[in-house]
Amino acid sequence: MDASKAEQIKSHARAIAELLYTETAATTPEQLENFEGIEQAVRGHILDHVGPEIGEFFVKQQAATELGAAVRSKASLATSKSQKSKLNS
Repeated sequence: MDASKAEQIKSHARAIAELLYTETAATTPEQLENFEGIEQAVRGHILDHVGPEIGEFFVKQQAATELGAAVRSKASLATSKSQKSKLNS
């Protein structure tokens, strides 16, 4: 990964961390009292909010890639059939 992308990830991760910290402080401030509570809060937020969003993005990207490949394949097949019929004429 290049430095620019790494910096973008770091920036976005910090913004997410700020949102989740604020949420944790407002709803379960006792989790911020020790390392174990912080770890549980972070893990919970990642499992409940961050991970599913990233997973959904990856699935949608893969589906779009597969759809694009299928469309290109159908177009190629149609071209092959039309070329074949021209050759048989």
